[in-house]
Amino acid sequence: MLRSILVMAALVAALPLRANESNDKGIVAFNASVRVEVDAAGKPVKVEAPADLPESIRGYIEKRVASWQYEPAKQDGVPAAAVTYVDVKACAMPASGGYRMGVDFGGNGPRRAGDKPLPPPLYPPRAQISGTEADFVLILDLQADGTARIGMIESNDIRGRGGRAELQQELYRWVKTVRFDLEQVAGRPVSTRVRVPVDFSLGRVDRKTLRAELQAKANATRECQLASNGDGTKPVAIDSPAVMVIPTPAG
Repeated sequence: MLRSILVMAALVAALPLRANESNDKGIVAFNASVRVEVDAAGKPVKVEAPADLPESIRGYIEKRVASWQYEPAKQDGVPAAAVTYVDVKACAMPASGGYRMGVDFGGNGPRRAGDKPLPPPLYPPRAQISGTEADFVLILDLQADGTARIGMIESNDIRGRGGRAELQQELYRWVKTVRFDLEQVAGRPVSTRVRVPVDFSLGRVDRKTLRAELQAKANATRECQLASNGDGTKPVAIDSPAVMVIPTPAG
């Protein structure tokens, strides 16, 4: 089942800078996958943000995610404990003595294995030599063991002639190498579907230009705007095959 985001919301806070954390005066926008264990009553019992985040940012994200409401998963109509992965879109904006954080709820469901980037597909030599570029959107069926297979190619935009067949052949080879962490209900993985864009591009951008483009995109995101102007909190809800998350404080 594909994810569908129903509403959007955000949270803002000012965080102190710890002694072992640096402030390079740059705005940093990032996504964090937070592992959440929920009991049969819908109470989060364990929340784990990525360990490589600065301590104060990691603690803040875990506290916020733990404060949200979770509707318990069901197995055969009976509430059951579950594990889901909550995607948090965040922006850390340097402020006096620390950070000002903006956080958006980005959804929940399965994630890439270990929350590590998927290895990119190989660019077929014939397509490269011919200057053929392409954009694909794949619908992947995730299996219980975390492997994937192409359920369908939802869309494709191939620009050029040479190597067209090799591009699609590479997609099927590449998908066999990717792995995912699935949601769990009552200790069992939940097979589901995800949408994945894949691009084959010959474009080259120098680092300075790329850095400027990324900074401009970061400044335009809702979470960075919230971090800069301190707007309030609005509710978010997402439909997940295992757990429904309502990111407003419980109680």
